[in-house]
Formats: sequence, C-alpha cells, structure tokens
Amino acid sequence: MNSHNLNELGLTQMPKLEQAMAWLVEHGPLHVDPDLPNWMLKALVRGGRIARLRRGLYLAPTAEGHMLSLPAVATLLAPKGYLSFYGALTLQGLTDQETTRWAVVTDARQGSITLGQQRLDFVPWPRRVRDADVRTHRRGDETIRIATPAQALADALEAPRYARSWPELVHIVRNGTGSGRLSARALRARALATASPALARRLGFLLELETGKVDAQLSALAQRSNNWTRLAGLGEKTRVRDSRWRLELPRSREDLLAAVRE
Repeated sequence: MNSHNLNELGLTQMPKLEQAMAWLVEHGPLHVDPDLPNWMLKALVRGGRIARLRRGLYLAPTAEGHMLSLPAVATLLAPKGYLSFYGALTLQGLTDQETTRWAVVTDARQGSITLGQQRLDFVPWPRRVRDADVRTHRRGDETIRIATPAQALADALEAPRYARSWPELVHIVRNGTGSGRLSARALRARALATASPALARRLGFLLELETGKVDAQLSALAQRSNNWTRLAGLGEKTRVRDSRWRLELPRSREDLLAAVRE
C-alpha cells in the first residue's frame, strides 16, 4: 500500500497523535499555545481526549488519567486567587444544590474558561485577595484554593452577581449555622472587617430574618451612608424599602421568608 493510501486511511497520523497525546500528558495538564500542529490539537479535542478551555489554552488528563475540575484549573491559572461565591459554598457542602458557574477572585483580569457545560469566571478584586480568609482544599490529586464558608458568603453578599437567589442564601445560613459548618460570628466579623455598608446591610438583614435579632454594630455600619442598596438575587424591581437596613426589597420580609426552601 502506497503512502497516499496510508494518509487517506489515517494510519500514518495515528502514531503522531499518540506521541502528541503522551507529550501533553507528560508536560501538562495545562498548556498555553502548545507547540503542536493545529490539526493535532483539533483532532484530540474532537476525540474528547483533551479540552480547549479558551483560545490557546488546553487541558490534558493527569498522569492518573482524569481531567482536573475547573476550580482546580483556576488554582493553577491564578495561584494567588481563590474560589469563592456560590460555587465555593456548594463545594464545601453548604447546600445540596449544584452549580455550573464558578468564580475565582483574582488580582488580575483573565478571560473566562469553559469545560463542557461549566464556566469559570475570574473576578479581579485585588483588595479582597489581600485580606481574604482562604484555605487549601484537597480532593484526590486536586488542590484548590478556596474561601472559607464565611468569606465565600460575604463575597456573594458584597458582589451579588455571583450569588444565587435570596431564599437560597437564607437556606445556606440556616443549614450552615445549624450544622456548625458556618459561623454567624465569623460572618459578622468578616463584614465588620470589610467595613462595607452594602455587605453590612445584606448580612444584617439576612441574620435578622434567621435569628429575629438586630446586630447593633452591623446596623450602625449599614447607616453609615445615606444611599440605598438593592437586595441580592431577586431582580431589579423595588417594591419595599427597609429603613432599618437601608435595603430595597423586591418582596416583603414575610414573602422572602416564605420563599425559603424547607
């Protein structure tokens, strides 16, 4: 059989692909603009053997043969950053819900990455990177820098773009404090250290809904400015104003509590 027919059958390309795959695994798992022909990369992506995370960035399996999760990839791409917001709460078992959207707090902007139906955003927030409470989470051969539960919830309340609905946040606090996985004292300390009126308003309101008590220090911080803050996660329309916390609510307190999952 001549070389032309071999090329048509792809028999001469397979050894090259296997060599390329072995190289990617050995030198991976992450590759930025790898020095391989584009046809090889496309063939390996089409075959599901490697993943294209964004333009020029590829993920190969580990030497043990599995693909890293997006949170673990993020720790490699932003070693000074940390996984936070709702994704960090799900990963640490604070809710039984799952997420397909992750977010990492970083000291520099990066393009988002995707893996299958999942997406990970990099949130440039240098000030928070410097003072965040972070731990190292190990899962198999993965290492993930992740916010403590109190830090993750505080971040979600301060930057609600990466939060779920308000009833889900109340549910997280209820289950987290009840199980001992989340400390109301740590949440309060985090908000006071951050000194953000918006965070104090949302957290103070949340804790009041859950405990029936008003935290005097959070309330004082909430009143530090005369502006109003929207409640996270339930749309843009304001129907009720809560003067104690200077919050604009989409529903009454009673309706918000009734929406919490039992």
